[in-house]
Amino acid sequence: MELMNAAVVYLPLKLRPDTVHALRAAFDAAFAASAPVVVLLGASDDTFCTGLAVDEGGPVETEPFAGILAALADAPKPTLAYVDGKAIGGGFGMACACDWVVATDRATFGLPELLWGIIPAMIWPAVSGRLGPNVARRWTVSAHTRSAEEALDAGALDELVSPERGPAVLRKAVMRLSRLEPQATRQLRRWNRDSQLGPLADVLTRGAALTKAMASTDVVQARVAAFNRGETPWT
Repeated sequence: MELMNAAVVYLPLKLRPDTVHALRAAFDAAFAASAPVVVLLGASDDTFCTGLAVDEGGPVETEPFAGILAALADAPKPTLAYVDGKAIGGGFGMACACDWVVATDRATFGLPELLWGIIPAMIWPAVSGRLGPNVARRWTVSAHTRSAEEALDAGALDELVSPERGPAVLRKAVMRLSRLEPQATRQLRRWNRDSQLGPLADVLTRGAALTKAMASTDVVQARVAAFNRGETPWT
């Protein structure tokens, strides 16, 4: 799928050592590209990504995938996941790590890790950040696949569309995200995590200092000046 203003990263069907290393290279290239938005697309017509492959007797290299999740959490530009198929385990986690998630009504989502005797430890910050810890725990313990409608109700999705309308909605979402100031979007992710730490009075003090510092940057001042001249600096 070709998208204006977007660097597209195609996910592998499963996260194996070779595919994870290739995926990290694809993310690094997308983050370095001139396109203002990074879009994650599925491995095939019916699969977004089915997560970490645990093969009998085979190596399980978890650190490279943890690095991908960390890179998504600190991406230098807005990220968007378009889920049109199965998003399981680590695939679901990558979608949850994105700034915006669009899914079609044939998408499905699941956290089956407990069935294999492990827990979704690496993706937990992203998944619980989207669903909340109680719902994330419930989805993990029940371990069954959820529909796109259930995912929308739980907060895992931002938009739910039919497969026919998916490409048009995706293009509009890319256009909206391309208007955002990228470093502010990055800072929002950081603050979303940091604001959960410490007493409320301390959080408010840190929030006030952060807002003051960001408002004085050249980027913000230039956008404000352009807006005051009647321009729209985000187009």
